Amino acid sequence: MDQGSNSNQKNNPQRSNTPEEEKLEFLKREEIRTMQKDVAHLREGEAQTERERITELKPQEAKREISSPAEKKERTEEPKMEEPKAEGPIEKGVPVTLIPRELPKKLSPLQKIIVRAGAVLILLLIAGFFYWLIAGKPTETPGEEETATTTSEETTEQPEEQPEGQPEITIPPSLITTDATQTLETINAGEAPLVVSGFLKGEIQTRGFTRVLLEDQTENKVLGLNDFFEAFEIQSPEGLLDKLNDDFTIFIYSTQNANRLGFVTKVEQTEGLLNLLKTWEGSMGKDTEKLFIALGQEEPAISFTFKTAFHQGVGFRFLTISRGDLGICYAWFDDYFVFTSSFESMQKAIEKIKSGQSAMEIGQLLIIGFEGKTITPELEETFRKYHPGGVLLLSKNIENETQLKELTEGLQALSLKETGLPLLIAADQEGGVISRVNFAEEKTPQSEIDNSDEAYEVGLVRGQEMKELGVNLVLSPVLDMTKEGDFLYERSFKKPSEETGKLAKSLILGQNTAGILTALKHFPGYGDIAFNPEEKLAEKENVPEISQFKIAMAANPEFVMTSNVIYKDVDPSLPFTFSPEGIQFLKENLGSDALIISDDLAQNYLLEKFSLEEMFNKAVSAGVDMLIFSGWEADVGQALDVFFTSFQRGELSREKIEEAVSRVINFKQSML
Repeated sequence: MDQGSNSNQKNNPQRSNTPEEEKLEFLKREEIRTMQKDVAHLREGEAQTERERITELKPQEAKREISSPAEKKERTEEPKMEEPKAEGPIEKGVPVTLIPRELPKKLSPLQKIIVRAGAVLILLLIAGFFYWLIAGKPTETPGEEETATTTSEETTEQPEEQPEGQPEITIPPSLITTDATQTLETINAGEAPLVVSGFLKGEIQTRGFTRVLLEDQTENKVLGLNDFFEAFEIQSPEGLLDKLNDDFTIFIYSTQNANRLGFVTKVEQTEGLLNLLKTWEGSMGKDTEKLFIALGQEEPAISFTFKTAFHQGVGFRFLTISRGDLGICYAWFDDYFVFTSSFESMQKAIEKIKSGQSAMEIGQLLIIGFEGKTITPELEETFRKYHPGGVLLLSKNIENETQLKELTEGLQALSLKETGLPLLIAADQEGGVISRVNFAEEKTPQSEIDNSDEAYEVGLVRGQEMKELGVNLVLSPVLDMTKEGDFLYERSFKKPSEETGKLAKSLILGQNTAGILTALKHFPGYGDIAFNPEEKLAEKENVPEISQFKIAMAANPEFVMTSNVIYKDVDPSLPFTFSPEGIQFLKENLGSDALIISDDLAQNYLLEKFSLEEMFNKAVSAGVDMLIFSGWEADVGQALDVFFTSFQRGELSREKIEEAVSRVINFKQSML
């Protein structure tokens, strides 16, 4: 090694090599010398083998003495360059006769043209024969040909229809907001790795998040989490998948540099989950090997230890596989379990889920109106974007029994698809002049109900009709204490407070027996107001009689609706719905079990005095759980945009929002 170094220095006096460079050059020279020796040795061995092969091929008869001159002459004239044509193994001791063969003559240019033309003619004849078999006999009449063509066209279109007896594919709601959705069809689940790998290697047009649906055509279903693990041969600890919901969302996070895969699902059982995940870390790299091969992993992981990182207050575990941001990342927060194949995609997924979670949650505080009598693309977009907690049906949305059933069924399906929660479908079905479902048989006015038994029967029959039509929340009964001349006089019970309370209690019990939710209204009351309180802001010195509300609360109504009136002895400047003192007054007198719902905020008199931002902020801050915005006097889309923008800017009380959202979602989950 030292001699080699000195020799190199003599030949290159201007260069001074470091010890590492000298070692590298030495190793390279030694490698070259070794390779040269190996090549020489190999060639010598090949030559020896060839000599032995030639020796074996020489016929033993060559040593035999040729006796006759004729034979000697024949041997002398025998061609030497022609190889023997062996049709089988050459037996030792049998003479081999070498027969020279005449070389084939080349075709002239004219002959070549004739041969090719003949081949083309034969192919055309064969093609015509098969066309005749497929298209039908030429002797068919024009009418028969037309019938055959029509039948062929109908047969072509039939596969697009759903086969008889084949169930429709159910697509679970997405657990993360995405910018696009891509369906990847597979013949069976086993093809999933190949299909996913091909999709990831292609150019994905949408930057950001794309939802991926893996559709098994044989089973006619979208793959669930268990199917996904089985297809990619992911070995997870026993019991892990039992703790996770099988309905999950696969997504691709696409950037200019790479496409990364991940999925999110809901946690069903929390007990023991953390220990299972910690245990899995020891073998997770090996257990997900086939998945990461599909993702393009070509080299072994550069790290074998999981570490912890935080993003937006969410902790997640990660293991780095390559410097190109390929790795194993997983997080468990709230009731979400997230798995991604890169650090950045995990961060973005957390942001998406937190953002979508907030959007879905605050949308649950809204009961909105809408246009039309059917599910329109615009309405679908509203649900996808805002996730409203309920809708208010007005006369403009109702035509007949069949139409209303189809509408309410579609609305419920839309809500479950986008939020996983049931939708509150509300209607002012008071009886008498305010009966939104005007074709209903039970429309007895409250003023005509004389006793508790009759009130219960009215509530029961009305509730049964509404449930059959898909309406699950009746905004009734009216408990306002009124006198003749008041605006709500004909809509009230027209009875003293105690009797009013008892009638309301019985009516609510009847509706509850029928499975209908109730919102009694309008606390503390629009009594002693002659003008329409929906057109002008009413102001009263004192709160009216409320004992009837206390009596009716014994029936446990699910909602209490507030009135939009200023009661100066409670709050001299704000309508009751916007007043923290007013909502506190309600809770002190009626308890805090029922959800508090506002009267319709889409009123001109409110819009003249308060901006949309102020109305939403004040109602939420006061402690109202759900806000009705029918769109009667203002655009619903504009109001929703304002509400969500105010929340994102931090203008709405986050504490009050979280409190109301928790109450509403817990209530809806109890409905399930």
